[in-house]
Amino acid sequence: MHAAFLRYFTVVARAGSIRAASEQLHVASSAISRQIQKVEDELGTPLFERLPGGLRLTQAGKTLLAHADRTLNDFEVLKGELGALRGEKTGTVSIASLDSLLVSFLPEQVSRYHKAHPKVDFRVRTGAHGTVATMVAEGEADLGITFSLARPEDTEFISPIPMPLMAMVSKDHPLAERASVTLADCAAYNLLLQLDTAPIRSLIEMELSVLNRTGRVLAASNNLMMLKPLILEGDGVAFYTPLGMVRELSEGSIVAVPLEGTRLGGLELGLLVPRRRKLTQAAEALVAQLSEGLEELRDAPWMRKFNELERA
Repeated sequence: MHAAFLRYFTVVARAGSIRAASEQLHVASSAISRQIQKVEDELGTPLFERLPGGLRLTQAGKTLLAHADRTLNDFEVLKGELGALRGEKTGTVSIASLDSLLVSFLPEQVSRYHKAHPKVDFRVRTGAHGTVATMVAEGEADLGITFSLARPEDTEFISPIPMPLMAMVSKDHPLAERASVTLADCAAYNLLLQLDTAPIRSLIEMELSVLNRTGRVLAASNNLMMLKPLILEGDGVAFYTPLGMVRELSEGSIVAVPLEGTRLGGLELGLLVPRRRKLTQAAEALVAQLSEGLEELRDAPWMRKFNELERA
């Protein structure tokens, strides 16, 4: 129903280059370039500034991007409503999430949803809190799963549950027997820190600097799969929510020790949804299911140690 140009244009606008968009869309760069040039000629104004480092939207381009986002979103809503007339959920739901949720929680939720609504497809991307929030605000994701931190005004944080960062150590680590620890306690050992997780990492580093304890950063990575083996070997202390360590916590090979005297222990996890943009029926149904799934996490066995500390 809508020209391929709208889809091409939105991908180019966010990728910042025709070549990058071509790789994402699996469409020849020349075809995308011709479409953009044709519309620029029809509108009588350039949509992009051609810079040495790529493309940047002009003011006209920014106006067109807002229109394209609304049009494509409305079309997805329409397809969902037509599917509802047939008594089924259809379409594609895009999710932005913290990477730790992809270890078990989100795959389990997607599988459960698929069994109930087999005609819905999913697109899942990971990122730090800021990336997740931006993707939801700009319409690149229907919903996000992230922390209760600063977020754009046109997004809403719903279904929050306590989900603190804890000190993750091997079962044989000296801190494993502690009921709780401080960041200063952790800094006495090698640290295993996450990259690209602002503002979480900056909070850790700021609080350690106030304590005049920085600790040796043995390894830093933006991938949980890199740091988890180092935790298991007892090589250092990492800071994660329990979500990425459910199997290891259940079997006892990794121990989650609550953090005290830090803002990191008071984090909440929840869903980030657009405040003004209408979601498709498929996305709304997933939001409802994920809300229930988060509530189930509140009483998970691996949260018992933190809940006991809170009650004390």
